[in-house]
Amino acid sequence: MILKPGWRRHKNREMTRQRLNSDGLLDARFLDKSYREAIELTRSVATYLEQEDKGGEPFGLDSETKIFHASESMRISTCLMQVVSWFLVQKAVAAGEMTREEAGAEKHRLGARDVCLADVDRTGIKVPEEFLTYLDQAQGLYLRVARVDDMVYDRHSPENPVHEMFTRLRDDDISE
Repeated sequence: MILKPGWRRHKNREMTRQRLNSDGLLDARFLDKSYREAIELTRSVATYLEQEDKGGEPFGLDSETKIFHASESMRISTCLMQVVSWFLVQKAVAAGEMTREEAGAEKHRLGARDVCLADVDRTGIKVPEEFLTYLDQAQGLYLRVARVDDMVYDRHSPENPVHEMFTRLRDDDISE
């Protein structure tokens, strides 16, 4: 199969649109399932980090790795805190406690993108694989929620104009 340029971006937008109801709000099943996923990951990470704390030193790491571990622990926590907070705002919108416009205000949007979406250089770092898995999961969840946030509140990255034109032409052909 030959994939057209920009196919993944278009596919992700389509999948995100399907998560919205006719009012432009998140589908209740998607919201509940995603919120539960975020809470479960947060609990798992908290349990994991508590186990580290009980030993006094995080798994006997050297000083350079301890710095990496501490900063990445904060990144994991930040990703999860932002995601859970975002879901709570969306639940408030779904319950009628907050309007979509209020939820779209910058202070209620998914924040800390520069921290949560930063590439992590793991060169020469020897931390437990489980820790790296949690880091990947937290960043992956954050990225998925960022896509939904962008779609719901119309903050999407500009598409390549040529790809955008091909998408419009293809969509016009399908609708005819």
